[in-house]
Formats: sequence, C-alpha cells, structure tokens
Amino acid sequence: MPEAVSLFSGSLSSSISTELVVKNSRLERVIILTLRSPFFDHYDRIKELATELWPNTQFRSKSLKRKTRHIGAFGERKFPGKSSYCSRCKATLLRTGKNFLNQVEADFLVSGEVAGGNTQTNARMNGFSKIDKLAGVEGLVYRPLASSVAPESLPEKEERWISSRARELEGNENNLNVILEKWGLGNEEDFFNAEERCKLTKPRFRSRLKNLMEEESFNVNDLSLLDFDSYYKIPPDTKVVLGEGSEEKRELHNYFLPKDLRVYLPTCEGPMALVRSRWRKKSNSSLRKAIKLAARIAASKSCAGKEECVPVKYRFEHDNETYRMDVFPLDGSKLDNLRL
Repeated sequence: MPEAVSLFSGSLSSSISTELVVKNSRLERVIILTLRSPFFDHYDRIKELATELWPNTQFRSKSLKRKTRHIGAFGERKFPGKSSYCSRCKATLLRTGKNFLNQVEADFLVSGEVAGGNTQTNARMNGFSKIDKLAGVEGLVYRPLASSVAPESLPEKEERWISSRARELEGNENNLNVILEKWGLGNEEDFFNAEERCKLTKPRFRSRLKNLMEEESFNVNDLSLLDFDSYYKIPPDTKVVLGEGSEEKRELHNYFLPKDLRVYLPTCEGPMALVRSRWRKKSNSSLRKAIKLAARIAASKSCAGKEECVPVKYRFEHDNETYRMDVFPLDGSKLDNLRL
C-alpha cells in the first residue's frame, strides 16, 4: 500500500490537502512534516494545530537552518521582491521533503500549493515544473488544489490511491472556505496565512536581510535581531538594536553576546540598546565614534528633549567596567537615514 508525506505549514490550503490524504484517501500511512526555519514563525502553534486535527497521525519536523543563507540570497537583484525568495524557499522545502521521503521510504509528497489567481495556465504549469525540476522531485509532488495546472504526479497516475473526494476541490481553489465548512476543519482564523508564517513576505525584513547578507558571516542570533522595530546600521558594520518598553527589553536581553555593547539611560526613561560590531578591527577613534553615535540613537528615543544633554551608560558584556558619556539626541532626519 502507498505511503505519503504531507508538507504542513499551518495554512488553510495545506490543512485541506493534508485532510484529504489523511482521512479521504486509500493510503497505508501518512506522515505530517513541518519544516522549521529562522524565517518562519509560529512553529509551536502549527504543531498544536496538526495534533488537534489529526491526533492519530505521526507528526515530524525538520530544520532548514543550514539552508538559511541559500534561501536568503538576493542574487543580482538590487531590491528583491517576495517572489525571488519564494522560488528558492519552495525548492528547498521540496528538496528537504524528498530527502525525508527517502528516509521513511514513502512514495510521494503532498503540497498545499494552489493554482493561483488569473495567471496564464501555461505559465503556472511551467512554474511548478521548474520548481520540481530544481528540487529533483518531478512526478513526486501531489498538489490537490492545483491539479489543473500542476505536473501530473505519481498518485494521480495511480487514481485508486486518491479518494474521489478530491473532485470537491476542483473550482474551489480561490474559495477555500467552502471546503473548510464542508469538511468541518474549523474556522479560517485557526490557520496561518503567508504573512503570519513567513518573515520574507515583509518588505522591511527583506531589506534588512539583504543588508545582513552583505556581511562576511551571520548567525541565527543576527537574524533574530531583524525582528525588532528599531534597528539601525552605522556604516560599515555596526548594528544598533533598541528594546523599547519592558517586554522588548526582556526579549532583547536574550540576544546579547559577550562582545556586544550594552547602552542604557540611567536618569531618564528610554530604551536599552544592543550594539554589535567588529570592534577589534576598529581604531580607537572609530570605536569611540561608533559608541557615541549608538548612544545618541538611544537618547533620541528617550523622554529627553531634543536640546537636552543626556547621560548614557555603556559597557561591553564581557567587561565588568561601566562607562558614561553625555550626548545630545540624534536629529530626526539623521536617525531616519540610519534606520533599516
């Protein structure tokens, strides 16, 4: 009897596709696979959702952390849009899915991709074919919600594997709530759309990522800092990230590394700053300038007036010594120019 691996993202479309193969197909076994990445949010809730919907089905997850630089690459495009990341990400997801498929000796993958708006049929079909070829999964990906435009897959050739209920999906690709209600899967609010799941859908995050990718190296800690609202870059290599409010300060505290600089305002209400740079490669003069500018950025987001000199304290995390300097808040236009 055939076995399948369903790629589950927590979206409504992947839930419908998974429901079809778990409860409405003639398969011996289905494994639900969720892929984790520094670019994806809500993993814990997505796992809970899978467990709630299919409590008797095996749930597994795989990390894509090693593929972070590949997915985040912006190639030759100066200002990459969402689609340029999506192609690399989809191919990576499918390639990882195929490796898992081989590992568990299953027969095919299930994907919740949809046929999509008013794009020409041939263009959509070519898009799926190109991704499948790039990932090395030709004929192995069953897309129930895109069967009219996706390449024919192994389970579609073996029609006895798939329940006739798959026909209910035809014509409803752009109105999934019809299936949601008919199949009793819950409410639309229970599922995650692309903007909720994937950080790469957000223009500001993509812009910050592009800047980060230009550095010699980075890690997951650096990627996590991109999520903070107040994120500044002092050329060429100094990042200033502000935690504003008690909750953000607590969150930011988790990301300090031994070589990071901590900046805070001891006498008036204001943010805490994490400042990260290649300190050892700076001259004493460049180091002092970077610290002063970071202090002025922090002061500009405090309760101090624009013309008020503000005492600021700072220390390196690996050093017990705390230092102080008095600075004026940075002018608004200069602050905007440094913000990513």
